[in-house]
Amino acid sequence: MAIGVNGLMSGLDTESIISQMMSVERRPISLLQQQGAVYQAKISALGTLKGALADVQTAAAALKETNLFAGFLATTGDANVLTASASDAAVAGTYQVTVSTLAKAQQVRGSAFTASSEVVGTGTLTIQVGTNTAVNVTIDGTNNTLAGIAQAINDAGTDVTAGVVNDGLGNYYLTLASKETGTSNTISLTMADDDLVNDDANGLSKLYDNPAGQSMFETQPGGNAALKVNGIDVVRASNTIDDLLEGVTLTLKATDPDPIEVKVSRNVTSITSKITAFIDKYNAALTRLKDLQVSDPEGGVVGILQGDATARILQARLQNFLYSPVSGVDSAVNTLSALGVSADKEGKLSLDSAVFSAAYEEDREGVVQFFTQTTAGSEGFAVQVDSFLDGYLQSTSGLLSAKEDGLERSVEHIEDQIGRIELRLTKREEVLRRQFESLELLMGQFQNTSGALSQQLDALSNLNAQISKK
Repeated sequence: MAIGVNGLMSGLDTESIISQMMSVERRPISLLQQQGAVYQAKISALGTLKGALADVQTAAAALKETNLFAGFLATTGDANVLTASASDAAVAGTYQVTVSTLAKAQQVRGSAFTASSEVVGTGTLTIQVGTNTAVNVTIDGTNNTLAGIAQAINDAGTDVTAGVVNDGLGNYYLTLASKETGTSNTISLTMADDDLVNDDANGLSKLYDNPAGQSMFETQPGGNAALKVNGIDVVRASNTIDDLLEGVTLTLKATDPDPIEVKVSRNVTSITSKITAFIDKYNAALTRLKDLQVSDPEGGVVGILQGDATARILQARLQNFLYSPVSGVDSAVNTLSALGVSADKEGKLSLDSAVFSAAYEEDREGVVQFFTQTTAGSEGFAVQVDSFLDGYLQSTSGLLSAKEDGLERSVEHIEDQIGRIELRLTKREEVLRRQFESLELLMGQFQNTSGALSQQLDALSNLNAQISKK
């Protein structure tokens, strides 16, 4: 607890004097705090720089994946008639496709009932579509209404979709629609009626439109898709066709007497989008690096990393990648500039996608090598950038991480110094207060002694005056 010193005896503003003296002695703390603030600002700057560089590394890593360059793109002249998608196994080419008929699924209905809640009967239904596995559906007292039977069929995982349709004339029908299209995927419904008679109009047999013939009524026959591909007639059971063009899946949506062009080509769009993403992240990191190193004392702007050797070398090395050729790759495609990437006067990159597409079309293998080659000493561009940035960003051994660790240790050292100085100053203030307190006590004693002497001198003077009068 601080000792109060009031200065009543000395007449001095002792609190102000002590405060000013301590302020002078605290100057080293202020200087240390300023230095600590600089270190903290550098740590923060390095954190944002690491974030920007991590984005560049992620974008570069995407470009070194060889499967990025394996993709194909399939397009059609009219997506309302058919669409197309391509896998990595596709072959580039152009095809003329005419869709004459769409594949259809068979649909059937049973006999008419008076309500969906009408009780039908119990037993076992067996449903099969084409050559698929037959599925047994148990009908008992819990689901033996027309609606209950439809629900039971759907719940059993059969290859049909069941429903109940009201024709508006008081007739309710059980309907079955095959889940698969094509003439071969017909619906077969047989039963084991609990009344032991499967061909009469009683019990489950009532479901048949023709109980004696044990058959349903076909409301839509199954049909195959018919189309021409480059003039060749083709028939398929489905509107989704993946065995016609190598690595290409066609989805038929409508018929059209006119041929629709289907084009299968290398998916340059996905590649250019990855390159553009890299360029965007690179430009952002370059801007960040420059802002941190800006030097304009007259304008009052000086970057927190101005003069920092690590930042300066990092920027130079990054920019050097842009102009360095990749050895082992044809000279026509062994630099970024040859692939349509250019830099403006500030060093920011941009991509001419037309130039890249032309280069990719001309020498796909060379372009893939340029980005992805892993030969020691001749690594591809994306491989080099990824590895280079790893040396700066590794959490344990990265150069920027090591720099952060060093700054954090400096901050801790400063905090320790400040703590020790604060402790010393606390003791120093206590000493000053005791000294001033002693001064006040001494001044009080002097004043008391002075008063006593004055009284004695006055008494002596008075005595002398009386003696003189006699």
